[in-house]
Amino acid sequence: MAEDHQSGEPVHFMVLPCVDSMVHASRFVVLGRLREVELLPAALPSTLLFRVQNESPDVIVIAEGEAFLAGSGTRRGLEEVFAETPAILLAARPNAALMRTAERIKIHSVIPLEVTAHQLVTAIAATVAGFAVTVPRPAPARAEVMRITEELTAREVEVLRLMARGRTNKQLASELRISEHTAKFHVSSVLAKLGARTRTEAVTIGMTRGLVAV
Repeated sequence: MAEDHQSGEPVHFMVLPCVDSMVHASRFVVLGRLREVELLPAALPSTLLFRVQNESPDVIVIAEGEAFLAGSGTRRGLEEVFAETPAILLAARPNAALMRTAERIKIHSVIPLEVTAHQLVTAIAATVAGFAVTVPRPAPARAEVMRITEELTAREVEVLRLMARGRTNKQLASELRISEHTAKFHVSSVLAKLGARTRTEAVTIGMTRGLVAV
């Protein structure tokens, strides 16, 4: 289970994969080798409600998201499941319409199917912390990516990584041994340099830029 944010210890997540076919369960093999994850046996959409009720995972990760959403109208209780247990939808072609459909059943994180295992763990941490991780705005040209990376100081990258784990300004201040005012200043600076309007957007941009370490 995920540990307390203030403990300072590595966070471990109990992850329940959901696949339309057990053939696709192999997608999660690499994820199960990471120290941050306790990977449960994959569930089929038809058994998801039962599995969540009996195993109480920290997060559900749904592969083949388009197919899952297409059949969601025939499955009862999904909104209740996702209202209680955060979920990430992996989609081959994430788009605004897909995200709206996911939102209707309380799935707030929708990311590309081809993300790496480490990017997925970062998305898991952010989703469990209450963030909605979605496809960011189109990536800037390579020169701008380099500029963004160079502009963040080492301390700001550290702040961004703690933000990805759901830390509040007060928790940031405590862990970094700085004042809460300074923590707030660093957060504002990170948002400004990444061109993000919210913490959620900053974490998402940080994940896709490789700035957020797992």
